[in-house]
Amino acid sequence: MTDAFPTPARPGWASLVSADPRTVASFYEALLGWAVTETDGRLLASAEGTPVADISDMATADAPSGWLVHFDVDELDTALTAVSKAAGTVTGGSAIATDPNGTRFALRAPVPAPAPQHRERRPAPGTLVWAELITDDIDTSAAFYRGAFGWELTEPSGPLGRREWQAYGRSFAGLLPRPPAMPAETPAYWDVYFAVDDIGVAAKAATEHGGTLLMPPTPVGIGTIAVLLDPAGAVFTLVQLATEEVDA
Repeated sequence: MTDAFPTPARPGWASLVSADPRTVASFYEALLGWAVTETDGRLLASAEGTPVADISDMATADAPSGWLVHFDVDELDTALTAVSKAAGTVTGGSAIATDPNGTRFALRAPVPAPAPQHRERRPAPGTLVWAELITDDIDTSAAFYRGAFGWELTEPSGPLGRREWQAYGRSFAGLLPRPPAMPAETPAYWDVYFAVDDIGVAAKAATEHGGTLLMPPTPVGIGTIAVLLDPAGAVFTLVQLATEEVDA
């Protein structure tokens, strides 16, 4: 999941709309080591020099509060047409869409990928490394994303029935049926996963800087995760990835 390989659409960027963008920017700077700069009222975050996310004020952004995952595609117009043909909806701008269950996501033309490296490595802390669709309707989701992007789902595993989205036999994102602890009024959403080197230290630091721990560090297929709320109430996930070999 940390190296580049041909995928019809894969997580490449994250946008946060917040009621308190500067406070949450400071939170993520402290937690993930982001460097945050401001351009035209938009806060841009970088992890070790690589741009990874942006943060906007609710007063200036036409979107609900929370994180929005952007999937990189080769051709934006082609991808948006495929979304429409698969019964999705293009909304809120030229690259914002919803799947048939009303779950929002975004598309963007890809940036140049870094050259793959033939060694074991972990991504830089703060990097967007995974996204997970939390949904009540697996069948509709599977049909939509297969039709729009050619994604396939693995079989469920673990006590919560997690699955992985795959292209060409490689996993790059996940799917989780709505867990029992998730409030019924919370709509389905794409969760963002940011990499950390030590999940225990990071989860503790998040609470010390004003975050709320929703799920303590828990092993899953891709590593160990912790689910949190930032100080303004946006859900996100930290992940300490299992070590993997990076191929060409």
